[in-house]
Amino acid sequence: MWKKKSIILLSALMLAAFIPAKTDAAVTTKTVQAMYNNIKIMYNNTLVPTDIEPFIINGTTYIPVRMMAGVFNKNVTWDGTTYTVGITDKEDPRIAALQAEIAQKDAKIKDLEDQLEEEISKNNNSDDIDERLSDLEDNLNYDYGDYKGLNWNISLSGDEDDIDVEIEVDLDEYEDDYNDLTTSEKERLVEDICNDIWDEFEDADISGSIIDSYEDEELHDFYGDASSGDIEFDGDTI
Repeated sequence: MWKKKSIILLSALMLAAFIPAKTDAAVTTKTVQAMYNNIKIMYNNTLVPTDIEPFIINGTTYIPVRMMAGVFNKNVTWDGTTYTVGITDKEDPRIAALQAEIAQKDAKIKDLEDQLEEEISKNNNSDDIDERLSDLEDNLNYDYGDYKGLNWNISLSGDEDDIDVEIEVDLDEYEDDYNDLTTSEKERLVEDICNDIWDEFEDADISGSIIDSYEDEELHDFYGDASSGDIEFDGDTI
């Protein structure tokens, strides 16, 4: 059975529909008839509990704002000075957890992208170094392949910081001509080759040897220090 009660409401708070909305409106009171009949509020087929029973005035059902704010995960505040109800969003812990998870995955993706970019850069740089070494090797063989009438084969390997050089000569064919070369002439060949390498790779230290390709035997070794520009031939600076 419906229950009727006479209640006094602050119209500026609960019955804003009855008076014009003005920021400077005076607070007034009005006696109205409220009807109670154990009104229930269901949300997604679930009963919403409340300490304040909803009621009907003139065909309109009134329910507590705080109750519905709880249903929709909102914060409710009351400013008694301005008679203002404030409603703001609550931070959903599930959303915060998802955002943290997304941020973690974004960071991991960024780390993987950086690693991939670094690897690509290394590969590109390696390809570039190999191509430059190959071009330089061709030039050296063109310039010194018939030094002093002998057939020399020059090969390069390494990177922009350290380059290995092999200068091969076939002593089965050129032994007499090779033995006729003075130490100074051999040193000049090594010095010219090192200087040409530094023209292309100025910071590269150079390690190398002159090799008898017939016996696969090392005849001389040499070293070029990029920082000082010194070249050692069989341990002696030239």
